[in-house]
Amino acid sequence: MASSSVVGERRSASPTQAQQPEEPLDAQLEERVQHLVRQPIQRLDEAVVNRIAAGEIIHRPANALKELIENSLDAGATLIKITLKEGGLKSLQIQDNGCGVRESDLPLLAERFATSKLRNFDDLSRMSTFGFRGEALASISYVSASMRVVSKTKDAACAYQASYACGALVPPKPGQSSAPRPCAGTDGTLITAEDLFFNVPQRLRALKSATEEYNRALDVAAKYALHYGGRGVGFVCRKASSNVADLSTPASPSTKTIDAIRALHGSAVSRELLHLTPLRNERLGFSVEGYISGANWSAKKTTFLCFINDRLVDCPGLKKSFEALYSAFLPRGGHPWLYIALKIAPEKVDVNVHPTKSEVHFLDEEDVIEEVCAHAQDVLSGSNSSRTFEFSQATLPGAPPPETAKGKARETQTGPMSTQKGYPQHQVRTDASSRTLQAMGFTATRREDNTEVLEEAGSDDQPRAEGSKSNGAAKVPESECLLTSVRELRREAVKSRHNGLSEVLRGHAFVGVVDLDMGLSLVQHETKLYLVNHAAIIEEFAYQLVLRQFGSLGRFRLEPPPSIRDLIRIGVEAEPDADEAGMSVDDIVERIALLLIARAEMLDEYFSLRIDADSGTLHTIPSVLSSRAPLALDRLPTLLLRLGPQVDWTDEKECFRSIAREIAFAHVPPSAGNEARDSLDGIEQEARAEEHFNVQHVWFSAMRRVPWVAPKQLLERDVVQVASLPDLYRVFERC
Repeated sequence: MASSSVVGERRSASPTQAQQPEEPLDAQLEERVQHLVRQPIQRLDEAVVNRIAAGEIIHRPANALKELIENSLDAGATLIKITLKEGGLKSLQIQDNGCGVRESDLPLLAERFATSKLRNFDDLSRMSTFGFRGEALASISYVSASMRVVSKTKDAACAYQASYACGALVPPKPGQSSAPRPCAGTDGTLITAEDLFFNVPQRLRALKSATEEYNRALDVAAKYALHYGGRGVGFVCRKASSNVADLSTPASPSTKTIDAIRALHGSAVSRELLHLTPLRNERLGFSVEGYISGANWSAKKTTFLCFINDRLVDCPGLKKSFEALYSAFLPRGGHPWLYIALKIAPEKVDVNVHPTKSEVHFLDEEDVIEEVCAHAQDVLSGSNSSRTFEFSQATLPGAPPPETAKGKARETQTGPMSTQKGYPQHQVRTDASSRTLQAMGFTATRREDNTEVLEEAGSDDQPRAEGSKSNGAAKVPESECLLTSVRELRREAVKSRHNGLSEVLRGHAFVGVVDLDMGLSLVQHETKLYLVNHAAIIEEFAYQLVLRQFGSLGRFRLEPPPSIRDLIRIGVEAEPDADEAGMSVDDIVERIALLLIARAEMLDEYFSLRIDADSGTLHTIPSVLSSRAPLALDRLPTLLLRLGPQVDWTDEKECFRSIAREIAFAHVPPSAGNEARDSLDGIEQEARAEEHFNVQHVWFSAMRRVPWVAPKQLLERDVVQVASLPDLYRVFERC
């Protein structure tokens, strides 16, 4: 009775008291029930329904961007440009070069369930496009203050512009017509949505900062850029307040998926990836390929990019299976990097599972996941990479930091091995008196003319140390140049810099020349050994030296000065396809000679190539480094020949670039690219020994002192890591 009296007292309390937290739950529930009883069931207004549905599809700007990107891809776009203001909340703009929207279709563009991709329900079983419900643009128009579309088809005379709100055409300004109107525009579609979620304040308050929303949108664009980068689709994404793009991938059919991964995630990731070779299973009706990290890669969080039938989706089952697979390869707490592209027969996939289409269901899901993981395990087991573990060591109080201790240990090195205590696989050879490749079969001797050559030796004599006073070229000062074209060429060279490769070549220890004819040498950097194409590296180094000393290059005087016509004739006769030019040798020689004589003043002033216009003789040739690295005279006829047809004389910048490239190529050691011969006479042996010396003690020695940058192209073609000391120790430790 006591309890019932208390309840009765509370039910008769004042309204103010009823709102206090002490009110029992059954009282609140009773009040809600009474409210529902008093309210009859009514059909919701269509505008309310559409706004609710829009909120299910467009959760944040990243969802809107995903829908718009997929529309652009459906339209066959090869370049997609994205501009976001305040993370896309204030303005979200996407532009593509796809097929565009016809003028007659614009009135229905933003209506719900209006689409050109689906005609009946059975079409869902064979969908080959991203969109099919016709809700994306409608949803965006319902949650944004305004949506503007500018579109032009390839066969239209002009573009058409239309404005939308709440799924219907609206006038762009009060008093104007809402019908689409012609305007200027390029092929494709431009869509701009402004003030997202202005009419959904609860959703707007739930979103995080503009920076967080921008990062989410950028992540979506980066994932599609990775998947479609190897298919010739380029992406650009930037903030509206910035002129610099945070994401930029080329729209080139030659771009491969691994190139897109390298551009988006860095070379450190791309180097550690294994190609998940294409696998097709006819029984289950699927195929898979992608890239997965090897045992050397480990991160604190799994990177999982999954595309099913080219659609970015979440597949928790596949992700968990991969993480379980990698738990046997990676250290505790380590996670893999995964990019998986699945192709499944459309009739086996249900894409109509989630409003955002971020989840899909497919038949035989467990069997497909098992097959994919088994294939990945075969790829991992077949790789020859060894595992690398990073570790840190605690230090006692008062001990110097690791960097200081390391630096002090290097200062005390006096022999081939460091006195620093630690693992031998991390010790670096820094003493130049250690044996090199040439020391095993050659020794350095000095001739009367104070130059050094390498001759065969039968003893253990050592070549002169790299660090001794020798040979080297002095630092090369940069010339003052006011020409805009030359300054642009210098900036382009710096812009192409690869930091890692530049560090290797600027801080290397030269091991030896492997093959002069193939242009190969070995260099060491820290605990790694690299096989490099020294011909290509010397050519790039010489090219940058030409730009660096533009207008003040050193000179070699030729005595007696040869005739440029005789030199050009030698170059023409050496060309195997000279007959295909449709001109006689005399005509080719005379035409090139007259061309060079007409530009003799420019060649002399900027490139130290002095030609006497009256006699047609060559008096000086350029030197990019010093008297120890002359232009290869064997390449002089080819240089004069190529200065004719290979130079664009109509454009200043391209003219200077091509001339600098030809001069750089003429400095490459003449043996590089020639066929190897079994027997050489004494003069040829001496010349090749001189080339050995110039490659090591002139060119590569100068690379450590002269400011220059190694471009990315060299890493892709001309530098290969052949050994790593820690990896070698792991191999021998297993034996």
